[in-house]
Amino acid sequence: MDISPLRDSRPFRDVFVARTVSVFGIGMLAVALPVQVYAMTGSTVHVGAVSAAEGFALLAGFLWGGVLADRHDRRRLMVRARVFAGIGFALLTLNAFLPSPSLSALYVLAAWDGFATGVSVTALLAATPALVRPDKLVAAGALNALTVRLGSMLSPALGGLVVSAFGVGWNYAAAALGTLGTVTLLTRLPALPATRDGETAEENPLRAIGSGLHFVATHRVVGSLMLLGLLFMVAGGIPVLMPAFAEHALDGGPSTVGLLYAAPACGAVLASVTSGWAGRSRRPGLTLLAASVAGFAALACLGLARHPALAVAILFGYGFVASIEEILRYGLIQTHTPASHLGRVNALWAAQETGGEAVGAIGAGALGRYLAPGAAIVVYGTVSAVLAFTLALTLTGLRTATLGPAADPGPDADGGTGTGPGSGAPMDAEPEPR
Repeated sequence: MDISPLRDSRPFRDVFVARTVSVFGIGMLAVALPVQVYAMTGSTVHVGAVSAAEGFALLAGFLWGGVLADRHDRRRLMVRARVFAGIGFALLTLNAFLPSPSLSALYVLAAWDGFATGVSVTALLAATPALVRPDKLVAAGALNALTVRLGSMLSPALGGLVVSAFGVGWNYAAAALGTLGTVTLLTRLPALPATRDGETAEENPLRAIGSGLHFVATHRVVGSLMLLGLLFMVAGGIPVLMPAFAEHALDGGPSTVGLLYAAPACGAVLASVTSGWAGRSRRPGLTLLAASVAGFAALACLGLARHPALAVAILFGYGFVASIEEILRYGLIQTHTPASHLGRVNALWAAQETGGEAVGAIGAGALGRYLAPGAAIVVYGTVSAVLAFTLALTLTGLRTATLGPAADPGPDADGGTGTGPGSGAPMDAEPEPR
């Protein structure tokens, strides 16, 4: 794994540590909120509603944060968003220690945290190209991906231990203290002013979001990456079928389901820690497309598996190639997006990544009503693989895209020509020398 961004850039190192702490705090919240709501109400409806409130607020935070990140200093935006989140954690702590905690407060504070997280994540993604050299964007993406994967694997377990040993109040308190630490790190960053391209701070936010959508729709590389992301939104629904697949196709129980859920994350972690070659790839666009086709083909094969070990191995492979696709997609998006649009484009990408699982889950659940789980997975994987292969044949801009100066940036949001990788990775803050 290429860890040179951590070694060579103190600002990126500070952001990386802050992001890691934030991921663990969010993971602990993901355990504490449902546990507390269910203990108070005994209702899964309330548990789902609180999660939905947080999810919708997260999407709103992404979109609003994208507009703000293209208008204001991104360091200041990150600091304010994390302070906002820390206040939310502190209020959750106080509410938890009340003799009769308020259910309404949990709804409000869940949305509060979701919105703050959306804004801070978008600002962080938009700021990252200014903290590392352009040729290290893929390495930075791999490090960020590793943080998210490990956090999603370890933080729920840590949160569960804290809740079982001390109660949900101390879980929230730990998250609040961690957020205080992230704010301290983020204040050490240099100024990260947004680069405006003919836009004024008074522009209507909806029009600003619309111009970001127009850029994505008209850019040969970024638009193709977002289009490919739609397929991975569909694949995000596959976990919905896993319990039925384990029971009917693999003759397994809950332990088998657990292994099936864990396998893709393990494959993704391995892909991240062995991703040093990705930043040196001469044809990252073509590699990304090949990884996409291979991943969907693996899902099609999964539906035919009849032994748990084979199914776990296939899902491990799927997680590996899907992570390679994600790492390369991150690098290409940052490289080919002008600095003036980094906030909104990253907001749309983050919203797509976050909403993908929900959209795919609806499709998987509907398909599972009419087909056996194994057959449904085969249909999902086969259709997605065919579509990905078709995109690989037709998206010439993505197929020939590179991470170097020769990259063809395509038209920008104003119908002209982008300024290439230099505009997507401005060196507003030079990395600290070793």
